[in-house]
Amino acid sequence: MLGFMSNPKSKIQNSKLVSASACAALSLLILWLALMPAGSTPSGFGWDKLNHAGAMAALTGLAYLSFQPRVWAASAAFLYGTSLGVLIELLQGTLTTGRTAEWSDVVADLIGAGTAWVVIRIYHRRTALKR
Repeated sequence: MLGFMSNPKSKIQNSKLVSASACAALSLLILWLALMPAGSTPSGFGWDKLNHAGAMAALTGLAYLSFQPRVWAASAAFLYGTSLGVLIELLQGTLTTGRTAEWSDVVADLIGAGTAWVVIRIYHRRTALKR
């Protein structure tokens, strides 16, 4: 077996690289979908707010995996997810003609990112108790 593959530190670095790449790709996909002309986007879950919450939950989870094992990883991931949600609404309100900025979308983004943050915190608490 190759020496670099058996090194645990390199495995962690590789998994963080994969997580960061997936996070960047998902961020770009979300931005692209959010800024496309209205009506041309896929329906997703069928309810716009659930689409927002699900996208930001997934994005927050990937961001967390990219930032860990740092102590602030969960908080930074939550901040990243919510910031992207706010940025999207600002861009929809200023750059697009067929879309509008909605506070309810920001709330849905916060709920999605917040749900991911809570799941991460519960996971940390449970794994800490098992040690």
